[in-house]
Amino acid sequence: MPTIMSGNSVPSENRTTGDHERVDRAEETAFVDSADLFVEKDITKETAVKQKRVWVRLTRLCNQRCTFCLDSWNQNGTMVKASELQAFIRRGYEQGGERLILSGGEATVHPDFLKLCRYGKELGYRWVQTVTNGQMFAYPDFARKAKLSGLDEATFSMHGHDAKLHDRLVGLPGAFDRANQGIRNLQALGGVVVNIDIVINRMNVAHIRDIIDFYMNMGIREFDLLYIVPFGRGFEEYREQLFFNLDDSFEHLQRAFEVSAQPGVYLWTNRFPVSYLEGYEHLIQEPHKLHSEVNGGRHNFDGYLKTGTPPDCYGERCNHCFLNGLCKTTMFRYRTLFLEGTFRRIRIDADRPADWDRAAPRLVNQTPNVVHIEAKTAKAAQQLVSRLPYDDKPLWVAELPVEEVVTLAREPGRFRGLRLKGQRAIEGLLAGVGAEFDRIEVVLNQDVANKLLLPETNTSLEPELKKKLVLVLPNHPYLSESRANDPGVEQLRDLVTAQYRLANVPRCIGGDNATAGDFDEITPQMVGADLHLDTDLYVDRYIEGEYYSKSLRCKDCVVFHECRGLHINYLRNVGLGALKPLFKANN
Repeated sequence: MPTIMSGNSVPSENRTTGDHERVDRAEETAFVDSADLFVEKDITKETAVKQKRVWVRLTRLCNQRCTFCLDSWNQNGTMVKASELQAFIRRGYEQGGERLILSGGEATVHPDFLKLCRYGKELGYRWVQTVTNGQMFAYPDFARKAKLSGLDEATFSMHGHDAKLHDRLVGLPGAFDRANQGIRNLQALGGVVVNIDIVINRMNVAHIRDIIDFYMNMGIREFDLLYIVPFGRGFEEYREQLFFNLDDSFEHLQRAFEVSAQPGVYLWTNRFPVSYLEGYEHLIQEPHKLHSEVNGGRHNFDGYLKTGTPPDCYGERCNHCFLNGLCKTTMFRYRTLFLEGTFRRIRIDADRPADWDRAAPRLVNQTPNVVHIEAKTAKAAQQLVSRLPYDDKPLWVAELPVEEVVTLAREPGRFRGLRLKGQRAIEGLLAGVGAEFDRIEVVLNQDVANKLLLPETNTSLEPELKKKLVLVLPNHPYLSESRANDPGVEQLRDLVTAQYRLANVPRCIGGDNATAGDFDEITPQMVGADLHLDTDLYVDRYIEGEYYSKSLRCKDCVVFHECRGLHINYLRNVGLGALKPLFKANN
């Protein structure tokens, strides 16, 4: 779990030790549900997520038998040789790794666990973490040696607020008491961050808040709530006992989510359905964690993109899976578009001709509706066009600095569209720049929106040019970029009132003339050296171009099935409440 480097636990002298009384709920009401507080926490979380992580599996065995174990398929009772692990750890560091995460199975049962912690630190990793069931840390000598070997953080997997619930879920009598002793041992030593993972399931969903309260009374201030996933033992053996209807149980989770409003407390959700987090958008999982999910089953994604072999888990599990959008819904479609040559859009960077040369054998057969060329100069854009196989049927769009538009307009060739950025684009349009083109897209930001909403701007734009104008709400890879740049929802609606057309927004915000985003788009960079779609770059493309969500309320909207909603990071910025279902009377 991405972990905060500071502020994640109270100082040791302020910790409670052994006092397991419920956190005083009256005290909690004193905390203000402050937007500024959530922004501050989001910034801290994003910084943590951006840290380069190296996950290393030490074992394929465990000293518990958790009912929900998603890794049970991979358990065969073996341990990886220390020499192999050291090579992997070293390679990860040489590739820029900052945080080393030792996992399993159960990592701490590996006889060289302590040596591997020390090895990671000696190499230069800034942070060494393990994800553990905590049993080994119940031995004071092991806990002490782990700290001395360089362990910075231990994430304990704890799933109950008492022994009866926890031990039943993890299949080991006494596990609860031993793990809690392990937490106390590390806390007594100081210098090792302790936080908690909780797998949400039918047996414990009514007690999630109780579990958090229990561990907050032990001085812990960081929790990751993991929504149960349809893999491994949980789905095969304990489906009826563990899987549950979220609609029936959401009230229990809301009680847990309230903790996130407390200063100094960090709550994460993992694989939790986005639509259910209205009012708690700050808890939506950071999209880049999808890379970790993919790495955990990389053979499935690589195998499908290269050979078309469906993932091992394909079938009835898909409808229960958080990765359904990334995997079955979009990855399957992308591979079909790739093989059939039917991507709607192709985007090519004129400054990276080598990418096109490498990918051309697999892209020349595409029949896109839009060919989007990014270039710094009109000359570079035209030179690239001369090398491309596509005819005049697609809309050719040039994304250029506004000062290059005049040059392109003299000899537009195939280009019939423009995409412009920044306030200088508006100044150019006011001067009549771009009038020769059929479509003029301007990428929105707060300054551009403010400029366009000035009465003098709106009245000064030539009517014919304004008809060609489309304002595009951009997607951003990170929430912080959306917050820093994007106009708010009310600004968007004001632009619609001022008779501007919007793109990449739903009709409930952009009106009847709103158009879709840049969906089903491929770039040469997405094609690997083996001429198949590259898994990591596909995931990047999904995060930035295909990851959208809607409110639960949207299911009643008349355009529900044709609407994507909002891009995930704009949605995290403005909230699910921005979406207003359309009914027959106002559609």
